[in-house]
Amino acid sequence: MENRNLVDPKETIYFIMCCFISISLYIALFFSIIVLPIILGMFLLSLFFHAIMIGSIRGNGVKLNEQQFPDVYERIQELSMEMRLKKVPDVFIVQSEGALNAFATRFFGRDMVVLYSEVFELARQQGEKELEFIIAHELAHIKRRHLWKSWLTLPASWVPFLSEAYSRAAEYTCDRHAAHFINDGQAAKHALTMLGVGKLLYQEVNEEAYLRQIQQESNLFVWLAEKWSTHPVLPKRVQHINQFMRLPEATYYHSPKGKIIAGVGAVVLAGSLVTAGGAYAFSKISDSSLFSDLMEDEFMTEDIMGEETDAMLAAASGDTASLKEMIEEGEDLDALNSNGETALHYAVENGQAESAALLLEAGANPNIEDENAYTPLWLAYDYGDEEIARLLMYYGADPDQEDAYGDTVRETAEQDGDSLFLSIFNGETLDDGLVN
Repeated sequence: MENRNLVDPKETIYFIMCCFISISLYIALFFSIIVLPIILGMFLLSLFFHAIMIGSIRGNGVKLNEQQFPDVYERIQELSMEMRLKKVPDVFIVQSEGALNAFATRFFGRDMVVLYSEVFELARQQGEKELEFIIAHELAHIKRRHLWKSWLTLPASWVPFLSEAYSRAAEYTCDRHAAHFINDGQAAKHALTMLGVGKLLYQEVNEEAYLRQIQQESNLFVWLAEKWSTHPVLPKRVQHINQFMRLPEATYYHSPKGKIIAGVGAVVLAGSLVTAGGAYAFSKISDSSLFSDLMEDEFMTEDIMGEETDAMLAAASGDTASLKEMIEEGEDLDALNSNGETALHYAVENGQAESAALLLEAGANPNIEDENAYTPLWLAYDYGDEEIARLLMYYGADPDQEDAYGDTVRETAEQDGDSLFLSIFNGETLDDGLVN
């Protein structure tokens, strides 16, 4: 595949934030005579237990080398060279008691990858590429120096959600590296699915239904579980591979944030009621004051939840009559939802050419990017919709606008050898098949 940006954009942002907070805390701790010895003692204690764990792995695990599983070790050497690691890390297999996992670690300057036995057995069950993805993912942690960076950013873990957000972004980065270096998007997705359902059942999983869970299984507690986790949920990681590798027939799902915001609003409202009730019991707050506070919370919740406009819904369903009325009434056609999408994005995603034509004729901007830096023209190309692509080009869509990876839709069409879309992007067939 073509050379893309292998680092998730959010990783750099979160790393800078973690460094700023951590360095500030390190400086503050350095000048704290009382707290510094306690922190230093905790650090040395954690280092001691980490050394014990490493000693157990090196003492009991099976180390891969030229004599021990030489075929897999040879591939590890190749991947290390391709990824330009300074040294091939030590790789050990340990008994996992049925758990499916692998991790990279570092101790006194020595990098090490640990593979659980259940994962390694894939290499003996026609899953060599899936195993390569898992190994390459751990090698990517070493390449990106996530192991020693974790010590640098350790104090940032005291800030709720921040270090977890950085860790999730780092996982996306390692998924990108692994998929890129094994050059097999299907195997990458299989490996991630395997972590969810096991080394045998993953082959029977319906990928489309699994990805649809991103949208279906969405509420406050699912959201919180992910935000408190160091890893993104597996369906999102599978979808991320689809987008990064630009695999054919890939479908994009996103969590309906309305449910999440409603859940947050409900929790906040419930907390407000409990707090207000307690305050009333102890300090005799007047009923009118309490009522006004609750009404303010309700208003704020309703305001936040207005993320999808009527124009978006009408464009998606092809309700051109309602859409015309909204346009005549001065509806904001470039309003964004929580994912940065406009009504035009909705029309393109749902193949509604007449809706798209109405919006464009009314002045909708064809070059607005969503949160993934995809314009409507990108979506039309991904969905293979030639008619809408012509419409967008006719109304000024830019085929040379870069996405989050620095690619343009014209370059991608050239690399894919898609002569029909190239002719559209080059303005050769703009008058053919336009919706009137």
